[in-house]
Amino acid sequence: MPFKNRLFLFSLLVLLAALLAIALAPFAVANGLRLWLSWRSRQEGLDVSIDKIDAPFLHPVVIRSLHVKSIRTDALHIDLMVTQVQVDLNFSRILSRRRGRAIRNLSIEDLHGEIRCENPNVRGITKSGWGTLQKLLPQQCSLRSSEMRVQNGPTLILLRNGTLSASEIEAGRFSAGELMIASPWLRQTFSQLRGASRWDANRLTLAGLTLARGLDLESVSVDFSRLGSQQVRLEFDADVFGGKIRGNVAHEWHSSRYNWNVAGAATDISLAQTSEAIGLTDRFGGLIRASNFTVRGNLAHPADVTASLWTEVTGLTWRNRTAEAIMLGASLYNQQIQLQQLYIKQKTNQLTLSGQASFPAKSSDWLSPDFRGDISATINNLGDFTTLFGAKSGDFAGKLIIEGALNTRARQLGGNLTVEGAALTLFKTAIDSLSAKLKLQGTELAIEQFNLKRKNDSLNAEGKIEMSGAHNYSGALDTRVDNLVDYLSGFRASAGKSTRPIAAEVQATITSNRWDACGVIHVPESSPISFTANFPLRIGTGWSAFQLSPLNVTLDFPSIFLGKMRQVFHPEIFQDGILSGSISLSQTLQHPRIVGDVQLVNGRLSDSSGGWFNLTEASSRIVFESDRASLEFFNAATKDVDLLVRGEIDFQDTSEITIRIAGATPIFDLTAHLIDCVNKIEIAPAALPLAPAIRELEVRGGLVQSPWTISLHEDSSTPLFGVSNPAGLARNFPLCLGTGPEEKKLVLGAIPRPEAAAKRQKKQR
Repeated sequence: MPFKNRLFLFSLLVLLAALLAIALAPFAVANGLRLWLSWRSRQEGLDVSIDKIDAPFLHPVVIRSLHVKSIRTDALHIDLMVTQVQVDLNFSRILSRRRGRAIRNLSIEDLHGEIRCENPNVRGITKSGWGTLQKLLPQQCSLRSSEMRVQNGPTLILLRNGTLSASEIEAGRFSAGELMIASPWLRQTFSQLRGASRWDANRLTLAGLTLARGLDLESVSVDFSRLGSQQVRLEFDADVFGGKIRGNVAHEWHSSRYNWNVAGAATDISLAQTSEAIGLTDRFGGLIRASNFTVRGNLAHPADVTASLWTEVTGLTWRNRTAEAIMLGASLYNQQIQLQQLYIKQKTNQLTLSGQASFPAKSSDWLSPDFRGDISATINNLGDFTTLFGAKSGDFAGKLIIEGALNTRARQLGGNLTVEGAALTLFKTAIDSLSAKLKLQGTELAIEQFNLKRKNDSLNAEGKIEMSGAHNYSGALDTRVDNLVDYLSGFRASAGKSTRPIAAEVQATITSNRWDACGVIHVPESSPISFTANFPLRIGTGWSAFQLSPLNVTLDFPSIFLGKMRQVFHPEIFQDGILSGSISLSQTLQHPRIVGDVQLVNGRLSDSSGGWFNLTEASSRIVFESDRASLEFFNAATKDVDLLVRGEIDFQDTSEITIRIAGATPIFDLTAHLIDCVNKIEIAPAALPLAPAIRELEVRGGLVQSPWTISLHEDSSTPLFGVSNPAGLARNFPLCLGTGPEEKKLVLGAIPRPEAAAKRQKKQR
């Protein structure tokens, strides 16, 4: 065949092959792409369903109704739905397997999906899968109408109505209708975000985003260039409330120990603007003048974490708390926490703390840390300094100097601390001077010296406390006061009246948590009150446990002249009288055994005795015998009535005390109207036939907290308004003495004195 014919035939065959390739290309590309997506997704534990693929020759491939979903319950949960994906493939790079972009342009419309990782140990995308994703990164991309939910444990990111266009050639745009971030540390929602975007060398940059008032994101860049190596990096630069924050975050997840590398710096951030933007009800003031921080490692594996922090805050204000400067510098390396400095300056007050500690390997080691540090404080105004930590203004005042060092090694304590104070006010109590020396050695805290002085009052103590085990403690205490009333808030003098001082002396020896104490109280112009007490008191013992602890207490008061100390009480209770007795208490407070007696002779009550009773005179004697007591007599008088009663007290269980009182002379119930409780008891004159007689008064209640009630048991043989009362009546009232201005009076009647009765009859005539 001539060469000319052969050339024609070859050209015809090439033309037919080209026409055949053009005709079959859409079918081959569409089905090839479908098979590749199905094969590659199943390797990653995903299921891909596609409604239709259009692949016209020399035009972008269009994928309609794409759905990607996880098929393994033990893997990362992925559920993505896309209405349409348009892909401009670079076939020359794909077929020749040359390095470069496999996709020129990627356009996604209506993306809706969820990515959730509730367990950090679940299987995610494989390393080859990340490599494939990096190869599929396009030269330019666009995303329209996206709704995404990304959750990693307690952290949630929600994007609504997001759009993005990015190119290596020209600037693009980014917008979002709403972006919500919720985590244990932050919860914030940003709306109507607008900014510019750029895609360059596998690096996506967003710029010019205004997140909120005073919070502008100048730029944030995400680097995907090492996505195949399972690494990603983020850098950001933001204007934050008058200052700036710059930082970068790198994350590597190719190993089981996910590594983070975080570094950043902040300058001149206004705390006032920050608190207003966050919405704090209590606003802060001040400035974060400078701050630098780094973190490397994974918080799930603290043994491998290294970190550092340096920050300086100036002009801090919060409520009534102020500080001119607070500086903190600390670092973490090789499980060692190094506190370079914690410095607080507040007017003339300064505190410096430095030291180092080992990071506990186990959670139980937090209770016995390995720490060594130094503390130095010069506090010239204790009131201002304590308000910084939440104390109330006026509770503290004075000057305090603290110096010392502390160290703990292998659960052994060591170090010393000295405290010197002058012109102090501690918990609203004035103290002239305070001096203390503490020494830590092994598991023992030794109080070598503790001296406290207030005017002529003094408290001296020494001892030791075991810091481990049962926390046993021992020591000695000696205190002397000129006026005990100054320290008892329940007793206070009447306004404008001076009190007679009540001096007291108390000595105590403590051996293995057991107190052996004795003391004397000097009541004005009366015989001294002496007491002894022996009881156990462990550190951390509550009131319920203390009530069940065995104890022995004796109290002797031969004669107390109440008229000489009437101004101690407010309101004044007694104007005159002699109180005497001797009591011995043993066993427990819950179930006590009491032996002794108490007697009141010629007691004259003040008109301002609280308004609970209208008695003017009283004399009584109570004899205690084991778990019961006899009220041998109680003689009382008002201006018109003499009252004589006797009774008994049952205190086998002090949470249920019962007092039964019976009158030696008739007592009547004269309460004319219904009352829901009793806050006053009045004794009034009464004639025999006008009211039912009361056989017995019964008072019940607990020593602590339990409500008290009073019951009136009437005599069944006494006629009631001319009608016999065979069953007897009982009226019960809760006691609410001293509560509220409204008078809820229980009126009890007694036979008036003859002169009072005659005067009353004369007045009626």
